[in-house]
Amino acid sequence: MAKGQIAKAEIFKKILENFDGAFIYNDGKEIRIPIMENGEEVQIKVTLTAAKENVNPGDDNALPGDSATEQKVDTNTSVSNTVEPSIEEQQNINDLLKALGL
Repeated sequence: MAKGQIAKAEIFKKILENFDGAFIYNDGKEIRIPIMENGEEVQIKVTLTAAKENVNPGDDNALPGDSATEQKVDTNTSVSNTVEPSIEEQQNINDLLKALGL
């Protein structure tokens, strides 16, 4: 399985849950989200791609010679480096992959 496929399926599922009328299109490669704008329906197309390399916030604005590891850290939040999906989440992903024919 290609890098990021499980994560992408999980994100697709969350997007579909949060936008009424959203649907998978183009053989599961994109999501279309219909929304009204100025009285006309517009579809927002969402595609996901797993990054080849991980970066840090602000790396795209770093000046040459600046330390890329220097980051502001919000001590009021905690983030775990390892997130294990629950059995229910794994089953949802498997069901989505089957529905997509993957």
